[in-house]
Amino acid sequence: MSEESHHKISLAIEQLENALSLFLDGRSHVSALTLAGAAEEILGMAVKINGVENSLQELYRIYNDPGLTWINPPKTWAEFTTKSKNKARNAVKHVSGKYDLTFEADIEDEALWMIVRAVDNYNRLGFGPTELMHEFDDWFFENVVGI
Repeated sequence: MSEESHHKISLAIEQLENALSLFLDGRSHVSALTLAGAAEEILGMAVKINGVENSLQELYRIYNDPGLTWINPPKTWAEFTTKSKNKARNAVKHVSGKYDLTFEADIEDEALWMIVRAVDNYNRLGFGPTELMHEFDDWFFENVVGI
């Protein structure tokens, strides 16, 4: 084997495609979560570098809208990301000690919404949808929206 140059966006897209495949086939929601999480982070940073609000930033802005404080107690960026939106993704990747070996989450649901964020960032970069993204959209409309 030998070292070669790799484009991080291309690798993130590959991770996202694998996450979509694993999720749609129901093979491994935890793997779909971690792969989509990695893709979401790289694609989200690329969106941000391009001077555009990424998916997570938009969710944070909407959550902290002053008109919604009656239902959404204000949160800092760190609280919103680490204790809410990325909590399950981080939990399946890290252990901080002997008392941190379990956590509560709906892994399928967490994978679903991480994929949604990753695909949203992919779209914000101007890429066209892939076959798996079309398949995911169909699944989403049938199983989440109820159409």
